[in-house]
Amino acid sequence: MIDILWLIVSASLVFLMQPGFMCLESGLTRSKNSINVAIKNLADFCVSVALFWAFGYALMFGVSKSGWFGTSHFLPTLEDSAPLAAFFLFQAMFCSTATTIVSGAIAERMRFQAYLVTSAIASGLVYPIFGHWVWNGADTGNLSGWLGTLGFVDFAGSTVVHSIGGWIALAALLLTGPRLGRFPPGQPMQSFPGSNLPLSVLGVMLLWFGWLGFNGGSTLALNEQVPSILVNTVLAGVAGMIMAAALSWRQRKLPDVGMMLNGSIAGLVAITASCHAVTGPLAIIIGGSGAAAMMLVVYWFRRWHIDDAVDAIAVHGAAGAWGTLAVGLFGNLEQLGTGLTRSAQIGVQLLGIGTAFIWAFGMTWLLLSNFNRWSPLRVSKEAEEIGLNVSEHGARTATYELFRVMDHQAETRDLSLRVPVEPFTEVGHIAARYNQVMAAMQEAVMRTDEIVRTATDAIVTFSTPTLQILSANPSAEEVFGYPSQELCRFSLADLIGWSVQSVGSKATLLARLLSPGQHEVIGCHADGSVFPIEATVTRAELGDRSFYTGTFRDITERKQAEEAARQRQRSEELEQALEQLRQAQSQLIQSEKMSSLGQMVAGVAHEINNPVNFIYGNLAYAKTYTQDLLHLVSLYQQAVGEIPPPLQTEIEAIELDFLREDLPKLQDSLLVGAERIREIVQSLRVFSRLDEAEVKQVDIHEGIDSTLMILQGRLKTSLRGRDRAAAVIQVQRHYGLLPQIECYAGQLNQVFMNLLSNAIDVLEETWRDSCQLATMGNTNGKAFQPAIAIHTAMLDEDWIEIVIRDNGKGIPAALQPKLFDPFFTTKDVGKGTGLGLSISYQVVVERHGGRMTCHSEPGQGAAFSIQIPTKQRDRSGEAE
Repeated sequence: MIDILWLIVSASLVFLMQPGFMCLESGLTRSKNSINVAIKNLADFCVSVALFWAFGYALMFGVSKSGWFGTSHFLPTLEDSAPLAAFFLFQAMFCSTATTIVSGAIAERMRFQAYLVTSAIASGLVYPIFGHWVWNGADTGNLSGWLGTLGFVDFAGSTVVHSIGGWIALAALLLTGPRLGRFPPGQPMQSFPGSNLPLSVLGVMLLWFGWLGFNGGSTLALNEQVPSILVNTVLAGVAGMIMAAALSWRQRKLPDVGMMLNGSIAGLVAITASCHAVTGPLAIIIGGSGAAAMMLVVYWFRRWHIDDAVDAIAVHGAAGAWGTLAVGLFGNLEQLGTGLTRSAQIGVQLLGIGTAFIWAFGMTWLLLSNFNRWSPLRVSKEAEEIGLNVSEHGARTATYELFRVMDHQAETRDLSLRVPVEPFTEVGHIAARYNQVMAAMQEAVMRTDEIVRTATDAIVTFSTPTLQILSANPSAEEVFGYPSQELCRFSLADLIGWSVQSVGSKATLLARLLSPGQHEVIGCHADGSVFPIEATVTRAELGDRSFYTGTFRDITERKQAEEAARQRQRSEELEQALEQLRQAQSQLIQSEKMSSLGQMVAGVAHEINNPVNFIYGNLAYAKTYTQDLLHLVSLYQQAVGEIPPPLQTEIEAIELDFLREDLPKLQDSLLVGAERIREIVQSLRVFSRLDEAEVKQVDIHEGIDSTLMILQGRLKTSLRGRDRAAAVIQVQRHYGLLPQIECYAGQLNQVFMNLLSNAIDVLEETWRDSCQLATMGNTNGKAFQPAIAIHTAMLDEDWIEIVIRDNGKGIPAALQPKLFDPFFTTKDVGKGTGLGLSISYQVVVERHGGRMTCHSEPGQGAAFSIQIPTKQRDRSGEAE
């Protein structure tokens, strides 16, 4: 029963490799396909187990027909034999592992129906037949497959499981082709960054854990071999990751995360065939070499434009083939028990590797190419562009709906469309802000259209190259006497009496019209008469498109000064309205950019907090492990004595002595850097409070201090005069004894950020003015000392007050009543949105039920007072 229990535990561990592959592949592919990748891993598991139970197990482990395929145990009944049930369960997990390798390689382009067919081919035919050739009789200790009887050894499936899965994936990959945009003609290969690398790291860790059962359970009994097998498995995975990190670091001057993940898996794949018959040092060599073989195949695949989405073929096919060959190169012949010599064993291993490739690749290519003739393997171009989550499964997400509406809006230019808002999500927040911008833009465009429609002047747009009229307002019909539909058949030359004799050339006239100001030209009426008009032509640029807009005014009756003045006034009002519109649009766009940037920074700080803590916590262990490995290498060199030339060449190639000297220094630097990152991330987390969306008791002083830390760079280095002398903004904290306050901490921290940033801006401007006065000699002998004072105090048992004061130039009394109005700002466009104080006021007054006021006198600075209650009443009804 102990052996049965061990086999069941091992089967359970191997099952963990399924979610491991799912996490790895979903994280390394784009988010628009992540659901498709995940469900394929579940679907291929179900298909493979079902087919393996129906006839795959019989083909693999049934009574052998001349060593080629099994003939018994179809639809096996397992209730009466616990050992048989445990063995079947363990082998079913192996079959599902070989099958799921395909999903990562052909991700993001294969139809779900075609993938199910591929999974059926792999689990129902290709894998069990080859497994019969190698492992039939393994449960009884009497191998009867033709490769097994020749002495071919693949202990836990480097070739039987992993290479077979890799070669099946290669055939499917060559038939489907690369992803759209991966290899653009005449351009370098395009990278498709993974959607979630931390999820991929989790997947690799689950695979490591599952591999302990994968290799350890292949003994089919809990015996004395299991501990050494597990140690060799771990050592090979470690060596694979280190080798991939070192090689990618050497090639790209940085450790490539994807290569490190795949390198560790390649090491595990390579050791799988010989983990029972090699020593620990040899396991390290096999695992490291497996990672190197993987990287070599990745390099050539990219040169040959073979697009493996997660490099599964290189990891499982190439590393599996190397690991199988390593059985003959390094395996202990006594433990192998085949009775073959070293050279004969190598020959048999090469025969098995070649047979696996020909069988798996050839059979899969034959079957899928025929299937592809009547049912395409690949999704359509449109489906691939939109993503397989939607096209294959209809899995619509908030992000998809956002981009769908935005794309439709870009095509139709319908400003009335609005994006669905999903409350309490980041995408919902973006959608809400996008809708606000579009509403403001629609209102602005409607106002502009109304101005153009009701304008007394003729407003005409015409194309850049041909001057063909594109549109005209109603006044153009009155001025020129043509209906608007008929006007669109003319060019500008037909309306303004374009004459080469009178003007010289069209280019000269157009250049004169485009020059600033208004120009008088001769207009042509529909009745054949001519009349003087005043024309203004401007060129509008819309990305790679452009057009002209012309404003034409009939000035026939402009004989009286009063009428001329009135017309000029109307023109000035129109220009002012258009300028205000442009400013409002610019401010809205700037506000959206700032809001998105703030959300992104806060989100990044929240997301990287745990990985940074994990990295920092494990750097010390990594240093100890590295020192142990280097010490082990030194002992190994001493024990070996004269180092063989190939190893000596490799030692010189990787500069082992330099690595011993430089690696500890590098790790010390990483510790220092990680500590600094932790401090910054902690400050950003305290400031953003993304994990505290609801009311919570917080320390107000902690939020103020975090905000000051974020602004520390500006406080220390932003003020410089013309003589390069610098002044540091002094921050004076006068904190009272405050209790914990119930508030929306993240929003209140944003208020502090807005007020302190405005104060710094004012002090910078005041400092520049003082430097200019000092240069001109207009100074009273006192040097300006910029300072910010922060006071906190209890007003009574229910209210607190925070006062932020600066000693800048102050705010004029006429502007103070408008400070909290939306879009009001004293700064130039691009330097302020006019929303900071308005939003701060809403946060304090509407969100917290508090009060916010400003007291300022010119030349005496400004003081902003925030008063909020210590406890928040329930506003859920109001929010609704």
